[in-house]
Amino acid sequence: MKQIIIILLFFSIAFVSCQQEEEITLHETGVVVDYTGSHNCGFVIELDNGNKIQPMYYPEGFTFAQGQRVLVEYVELLNVISGCNQGIACEIKYVEELSCASYVNLYYNNYDSLARDPVYIHEVFVDGNCLQIKLSYSGGCQEHTIDLARIHPSCGTPPLPPPTFEIRHNANNDLCEAFITKEFRFDISQLFEEGETEFVLMAKLTDGKFYNKTFKLVSED
Repeated sequence: MKQIIIILLFFSIAFVSCQQEEEITLHETGVVVDYTGSHNCGFVIELDNGNKIQPMYYPEGFTFAQGQRVLVEYVELLNVISGCNQGIACEIKYVEELSCASYVNLYYNNYDSLARDPVYIHEVFVDGNCLQIKLSYSGGCQEHTIDLARIHPSCGTPPLPPPTFEIRHNANNDLCEAFITKEFRFDISQLFEEGETEFVLMAKLTDGKFYNKTFKLVSED
């Protein structure tokens, strides 16, 4: 009889434990921040509710990039210890890009407001309404910022040149030499709304040269 009671007690505890460990899927929106190069971190999603999560596992085929606004369904991995101190480790069950990062408008009066430290460009391409940029820079000791700036001409007299963008990098005087690679996605949907068919992208490169390339815009309609 005692053996039967012990067996029943064991299965009761096991059943309760399974219930307690049942996965709870959370639904939130937030912005992707790339912490590569600092705190042993990678991509972190800063949720609108103020929390931060680290995607340890996520759907194959999705590419995270700095500045993306995303919708995520995720499960917290409370038993996973991460070397990154930015947020809770999680498994992303579903992720959807809601928008990519906005660009900055620069005019004659604020043209020099963003730094022009050099970068190394791996690839650039147009993906729908977003401009995808993969680049690298030297650093590792300071926080870096990368902006896409639209350079507006001082004279608005036709004929106007194609819209011109420039990658603006602020290294914050970082003297460290780790080679850090990141991907960015910027919203260029405004160009389609303006009826533009091409644009120019420029950047100051690490070899002392200047990147200058024209990209064609293809409407999805």
